Amino acid sequence: MAIRIPVVISQHERRSGAVADYEEQLITRLIFENGLDATLIADLKAIGLDTTDHLCIEGLKGDFALATWESMEYVCQHLHRLGMPSLELLPVDGSQRVVSVQDPSVSPKKVFYVALTVATPIDSTIKTLRALREARQTPVFSIGLQSPKGSASRSEPAVHSIAAVSKPMSNTSESSHPVSQEPIGNTPASGTSDKSVAANASPALAKPAAKDSVSPLHVLALDDDDFPHIDQLMDDLDRFEI
Repeated sequence: MAIRIPVVISQHERRSGAVADYEEQLITRLIFENGLDATLIADLKAIGLDTTDHLCIEGLKGDFALATWESMEYVCQHLHRLGMPSLELLPVDGSQRVVSVQDPSVSPKKVFYVALTVATPIDSTIKTLRALREARQTPVFSIGLQSPKGSASRSEPAVHSIAAVSKPMSNTSESSHPVSQEPIGNTPASGTSDKSVAANASPALAKPAAKDSVSPLHVLALDDDDFPHIDQLMDDLDRFEI
Protein backbone atom coordinates (compact mmCIF):
# COMPACT_ATOMS: atom_id res chain seq x y z
CA MET A 1 0.00 0.00 0.00
CA ALA A 2 1.38 3.42 -0.96
CA ILE A 3 2.26 5.71 1.93
CA ARG A 4 2.55 9.46 2.18
CA ILE A 5 5.37 11.30 3.95
CA PRO A 6 4.77 14.74 5.49
CA VAL A 7 7.57 17.14 4.54
CA VAL A 8 7.89 20.17 6.85
CA ILE A 9 9.94 23.07 5.50
CA SER A 10 11.21 25.34 8.26
CA GLN A 11 12.03 28.82 6.97
CA HIS A 12 15.35 30.53 7.52
CA GLU A 13 15.65 32.85 10.51
CA ARG A 14 16.75 35.73 8.23
CA ARG A 15 15.02 35.42 4.88
CA SER A 16 17.11 36.99 2.18
CA GLY A 17 16.11 37.13 -1.47
CA ALA A 18 18.00 33.97 -2.49
CA VAL A 19 16.84 31.99 0.53
CA ALA A 20 13.19 33.06 0.15
CA ASP A 21 13.28 32.21 -3.56
CA TYR A 22 14.75 28.78 -2.81
CA GLU A 23 12.05 28.02 -0.25
CA GLU A 24 9.24 29.11 -2.58
CA GLN A 25 10.52 26.96 -5.44
CA LEU A 26 10.95 23.97 -3.14
CA ILE A 27 7.45 24.17 -1.71
CA THR A 28 5.99 24.62 -5.22
CA ARG A 29 7.78 21.55 -6.52
CA LEU A 30 6.72 19.42 -3.54
CA ILE A 31 3.06 20.33 -3.98
CA PHE A 32 3.02 18.44 -7.30
CA GLU A 33 4.93 15.40 -5.99
CA ASN A 34 2.95 12.22 -5.31
CA GLY A 35 3.27 10.86 -1.79
CA LEU A 36 4.96 13.99 -0.38
CA ASP A 37 2.75 16.34 1.66
CA ALA A 38 4.58 19.66 1.98
CA THR A 39 3.98 22.18 4.79
CA LEU A 40 5.75 25.53 5.24
CA ILE A 41 6.31 26.79 8.80
CA ALA A 42 8.36 29.55 10.39
CA ASP A 43 11.80 29.13 11.88
CA LEU A 44 11.60 26.69 14.82
CA LYS A 45 12.96 29.23 17.28
CA ALA A 46 10.29 31.75 16.25
CA ILE A 47 7.36 29.38 16.76
CA GLY A 48 5.49 30.07 19.98
CA LEU A 49 3.20 27.74 21.87
CA ASP A 50 -0.45 27.58 20.78
CA THR A 51 0.35 29.20 17.43
CA THR A 52 -0.73 27.87 14.06
CA ASP A 53 2.73 26.46 13.33
CA HIS A 54 2.81 24.81 16.77
CA LEU A 55 -0.57 23.13 16.09
CA CYS A 56 0.79 21.94 12.76
CA ILE A 57 3.74 20.26 14.49
CA GLU A 58 1.50 18.70 17.13
CA GLY A 59 -0.65 17.23 14.34
CA LEU A 60 2.28 15.18 13.04
CA LYS A 61 1.43 11.88 14.73
CA GLY A 62 3.77 9.70 12.68
CA ASP A 63 7.24 10.02 11.21
CA PHE A 64 7.97 13.04 9.04
CA ALA A 65 10.75 14.74 7.09
CA LEU A 66 12.05 18.14 8.20
CA ALA A 67 13.86 20.37 5.69
CA THR A 68 15.69 23.09 7.61
CA TRP A 69 18.65 25.46 7.44
CA GLU A 70 19.64 24.72 11.05
CA SER A 71 21.73 22.01 12.70
CA MET A 72 20.37 18.80 14.22
CA GLU A 73 21.12 19.99 17.75
CA TYR A 74 19.14 23.15 17.07
CA VAL A 75 16.23 21.06 15.75
CA CYS A 76 16.19 18.77 18.80
CA GLN A 77 16.25 21.69 21.19
CA HIS A 78 13.21 23.42 19.72
CA LEU A 79 11.18 20.31 18.92
CA HIS A 80 11.50 19.34 22.59
CA ARG A 81 10.21 22.77 23.50
CA LEU A 82 7.28 22.35 21.14
CA GLY A 83 6.10 19.09 22.71
CA MET A 84 8.22 16.23 21.30
CA PRO A 85 10.06 14.71 24.29
CA SER A 86 11.77 11.85 22.41
CA LEU A 87 13.39 12.26 19.00
CA GLU A 88 15.47 10.21 16.59
CA LEU A 89 16.90 12.35 13.81
CA LEU A 90 17.89 10.38 10.70
CA PRO A 91 19.89 12.41 8.15
CA VAL A 92 18.89 11.51 4.57
CA ASP A 93 22.50 11.95 3.42
CA GLY A 94 23.53 8.87 5.39
CA SER A 95 25.43 10.64 8.16
CA GLN A 96 25.25 9.59 11.81
CA ARG A 97 21.85 9.75 13.44
CA VAL A 98 21.06 11.70 16.59
CA VAL A 99 18.84 10.40 19.40
CA SER A 100 17.59 12.90 21.97
CA VAL A 101 15.31 11.62 24.74
CA GLN A 102 13.82 13.72 27.53
CA ASP A 103 11.13 11.24 28.54
CA PRO A 104 12.18 7.55 28.35
CA SER A 105 8.55 6.43 28.66
CA VAL A 106 7.79 7.96 25.26
CA SER A 107 8.85 6.12 22.12
CA PRO A 108 11.19 8.29 19.99
CA LYS A 109 9.59 9.93 16.97
CA LYS A 110 11.56 9.50 13.75
CA VAL A 111 12.41 12.74 11.97
CA PHE A 112 14.18 12.52 8.60
CA TYR A 113 16.57 15.43 8.61
CA VAL A 114 17.09 17.28 5.30
CA ALA A 115 19.78 19.98 5.41
CA LEU A 116 18.99 22.94 3.15
CA THR A 117 21.66 25.08 1.47
CA VAL A 118 21.34 27.50 -1.41
CA ALA A 119 24.21 25.66 -3.09
CA THR A 120 22.25 22.42 -3.21
CA PRO A 121 20.11 22.23 -6.38
CA ILE A 122 16.38 21.88 -5.76
CA ASP A 123 16.27 18.89 -8.11
CA SER A 124 18.75 17.12 -5.85
CA THR A 125 16.61 17.79 -2.78
CA ILE A 126 13.49 16.54 -4.58
CA LYS A 127 15.36 13.41 -5.71
CA THR A 128 16.44 12.73 -2.12
CA LEU A 129 12.86 13.00 -0.85
CA ARG A 130 11.63 10.71 -3.63
CA ALA A 131 14.22 8.10 -2.60
CA LEU A 132 13.01 8.38 0.99
CA ARG A 133 9.44 7.80 -0.15
CA GLU A 134 10.42 4.76 -2.19
CA ALA A 135 12.47 3.34 0.68
CA ARG A 136 9.47 3.50 2.99
CA GLN A 137 7.06 2.16 0.41
CA THR A 138 5.03 -0.76 1.77
CA PRO A 139 4.82 -3.78 -0.58
CA VAL A 140 1.43 -4.26 -2.21
CA PHE A 141 -0.07 -7.75 -2.10
CA SER A 142 -2.89 -8.52 -4.49
CA ILE A 143 -5.69 -10.74 -3.25
CA GLY A 144 -6.52 -13.36 -5.89
CA LEU A 145 -9.99 -14.79 -6.28
CA GLN A 146 -8.83 -18.22 -7.44
CA SER A 147 -7.95 -20.93 -4.98
CA PRO A 148 -4.29 -21.97 -4.86
CA LYS A 149 -3.24 -25.25 -6.44
CA GLY A 150 -3.62 -28.25 -4.21
CA SER A 151 -6.28 -26.65 -2.04
CA ALA A 152 -9.45 -28.54 -1.30
CA SER A 153 -12.35 -27.92 -3.64
CA ARG A 154 -15.15 -25.83 -2.32
CA SER A 155 -18.29 -27.56 -1.12
CA GLU A 156 -21.45 -27.69 -3.16
CA PRO A 157 -23.97 -24.89 -2.75
CA ALA A 158 -26.41 -25.22 0.09
CA VAL A 159 -29.36 -25.76 -2.22
CA HIS A 160 -27.90 -29.08 -3.37
CA SER A 161 -27.44 -30.24 0.20
CA ILE A 162 -31.04 -29.41 1.04
CA ALA A 163 -32.34 -31.33 -1.97
CA ALA A 164 -30.30 -34.40 -1.05
CA VAL A 165 -31.79 -34.46 2.43
CA SER A 166 -35.39 -33.78 1.44
CA LYS A 167 -35.64 -36.82 -0.85
CA PRO A 168 -35.06 -39.52 1.83
CA MET A 169 -37.52 -37.74 4.09
CA SER A 170 -40.15 -37.98 1.39
CA ASN A 171 -39.51 -41.72 0.91
CA THR A 172 -39.84 -42.35 4.63
CA SER A 173 -43.21 -40.65 4.70
CA GLU A 174 -44.50 -42.74 1.78
CA SER A 175 -43.33 -46.02 3.29
CA SER A 176 -44.95 -45.27 6.63
CA HIS A 177 -48.32 -44.20 5.16
CA PRO A 178 -49.00 -46.00 1.87
CA VAL A 179 -51.49 -44.16 -0.28
CA SER A 180 -53.19 -45.54 -3.36
CA GLN A 181 -52.19 -43.92 -6.59
CA GLU A 182 -55.65 -44.42 -8.15
CA PRO A 183 -57.85 -41.33 -8.48
CA ILE A 184 -60.75 -41.08 -6.04
CA GLY A 185 -64.20 -40.10 -7.15
CA ASN A 186 -63.26 -39.51 -10.77
CA THR A 187 -65.88 -40.18 -13.47
CA PRO A 188 -64.92 -43.16 -15.66
CA ALA A 189 -63.63 -42.23 -19.04
CA SER A 190 -65.82 -42.83 -22.09
CA GLY A 191 -65.65 -46.43 -23.29
CA THR A 192 -64.72 -47.80 -19.88
CA SER A 193 -67.19 -50.18 -18.27
CA ASP A 194 -68.20 -50.11 -14.62
CA LYS A 195 -66.72 -53.57 -14.22
CA SER A 196 -63.25 -52.41 -15.27
CA VAL A 197 -63.45 -49.49 -12.89
CA ALA A 198 -64.49 -51.77 -10.08
CA ALA A 199 -61.73 -54.20 -10.95
CA ASN A 200 -59.10 -51.44 -10.84
CA ALA A 201 -60.31 -50.02 -7.59
CA SER A 202 -57.81 -50.31 -4.76
CA PRO A 203 -58.72 -52.83 -2.06
CA ALA A 204 -57.73 -50.23 0.52
CA LEU A 205 -60.62 -48.01 -0.68
CA ALA A 206 -63.29 -50.77 -0.91
CA LYS A 207 -66.01 -50.54 1.74
CA PRO A 208 -66.15 -53.76 3.74
CA ALA A 209 -69.53 -55.48 4.03
CA ALA A 210 -71.23 -55.43 7.38
CA LYS A 211 -70.78 -58.65 9.31
CA ASP A 212 -74.46 -59.03 10.45
CA SER A 213 -76.25 -57.27 7.59
CA VAL A 214 -79.72 -58.59 6.60
CA SER A 215 -80.81 -58.89 2.96
CA PRO A 216 -84.31 -57.66 1.89
CA LEU A 217 -85.45 -61.24 1.06
CA HIS A 218 -84.74 -62.37 4.57
CA VAL A 219 -86.93 -59.58 5.93
CA LEU A 220 -89.98 -60.78 3.91
CA ALA A 221 -89.64 -64.42 5.00
CA LEU A 222 -91.65 -64.22 8.24
CA ASP A 223 -92.53 -67.13 10.53
CA ASP A 224 -96.10 -67.95 11.72
CA ASP A 225 -94.99 -67.49 15.26
CA ASP A 226 -94.69 -63.78 14.57
CA PHE A 227 -98.55 -63.58 14.11
CA PRO A 228 -100.31 -66.05 16.49
CA HIS A 229 -103.90 -65.13 15.37
CA ILE A 230 -103.34 -65.36 11.66
CA ASP A 231 -105.41 -68.56 11.32
CA GLN A 232 -108.44 -67.10 13.11
CA LEU A 233 -108.24 -64.03 10.92
CA MET A 234 -108.26 -66.11 7.76
CA ASP A 235 -111.35 -68.09 8.93
CA ASP A 236 -113.23 -64.84 9.61
CA LEU A 237 -112.44 -63.60 6.15
CA ASP A 238 -113.75 -66.82 4.57
CA ARG A 239 -116.96 -66.67 6.64
CA PHE A 240 -117.81 -63.23 5.43
CA GLU A 241 -116.62 -64.07 1.97
CA ILE A 242 -114.36 -61.13 1.85
